[in-house]
Amino acid sequence: MNIRELALEQQNYIIETRRHLHAHPELGEHEVETTRFIKGQLESMGIPVQLFEGITGCVGTITGGKPGKTVMLRADIDALPIQENPGKSYCSVNPGVMHACGHDCHTAMLLGAARILQAHRDELRGTVKLIFQMAEEIGRKSEEYVKRGALEGVDAIFGMHVWPSLDVGKANFESGDRMACSDRFTIQIHGTASHGSAPHQGHDAILAAAAAVMALQSIPSRQKNPQDSLVVTVGMMNGGTKENILCDHVELVGTVRAFHREFRKSMPQRIQDVVENVVKGYNCTAECDYYFGPSPLINDHEDLNELSREAARKILGRDCLVPLIKTMGAEDFSVYMEHIPGVYGYLGIRNKVKGIECIAHHPSFDVDESVLYTGTAIYTQFAVDYLEANS
Repeated sequence: MNIRELALEQQNYIIETRRHLHAHPELGEHEVETTRFIKGQLESMGIPVQLFEGITGCVGTITGGKPGKTVMLRADIDALPIQENPGKSYCSVNPGVMHACGHDCHTAMLLGAARILQAHRDELRGTVKLIFQMAEEIGRKSEEYVKRGALEGVDAIFGMHVWPSLDVGKANFESGDRMACSDRFTIQIHGTASHGSAPHQGHDAILAAAAAVMALQSIPSRQKNPQDSLVVTVGMMNGGTKENILCDHVELVGTVRAFHREFRKSMPQRIQDVVENVVKGYNCTAECDYYFGPSPLINDHEDLNELSREAARKILGRDCLVPLIKTMGAEDFSVYMEHIPGVYGYLGIRNKVKGIECIAHHPSFDVDESVLYTGTAIYTQFAVDYLEANS
């Protein structure tokens, strides 16, 4: 089958679907109407749909006419707490909520792929599962589907993201490090209160916390190989009750972004050791609570990497692939890759001629919709090629 042409035939459907979703965004874990819409679309195609107790999102299953492996294609469905700038005919009708990251595009593209794959299911050498995932923006919520058995029987998974720094007609399915982990730490620093005019009578938790914030930067600068990326950011410092009272408690909240899996595991103890030793000099104490969020997203299955690159070439042309620097942002698609082989890539949607070049997570974010059918085609091409290659 000529998948590019079949996808082009779905262009109007894909754009109309994207605009419907864009106008009706829902935040993570609350995508009730979005899930209902997706379920209705899949069932109208004759695709059985699996829902999961306690969470939104769903999985559709397309059973091929011939036996074979099972490949899963993933789209995320949640929006962001952003008030959209006016101007589009399909602007969000939900105040303070907007699809500012392209998840509406991912969902529409995958629904377009569902149409093609279902229509040609007799030609498929295996099974294609379509997972429409809630709450990508929140953290490890993809894990909820793993817990409920959504990956059972799945041999490989594919995902991609529309990317505002890539031009239309370009794509990236690079091997190695792609997106960092996103961990969270909370540090409690305890001192002793006193009057601000007599600081010698207390132990200043704010002073100790300030020193701790500075000392934490010794981890990326002195404990980590400088060739390996690591970010330690303290984004919140909460403490104090009045300008003339020496503070007895400060809370620091921050994030860790890293790629090195083993070094990442050591971060809770490293943070505890650094902070504890520093605040001790101020006669204060500290303890650290560490949350492991989405793991680093690393394309380390070379057979899938090459299969995805070839799928992109078939749809966009032999020169479509371009390099894209790894990012310290996170993506919970990595959670699936902790359990089964997978590959993740990026599809260009920037068009400077049309004035479409706004960054994601911005009130003016938009995409060049004319290329969304190529995303549908790449989803479809990867699934067909994977099943053929593993038949």
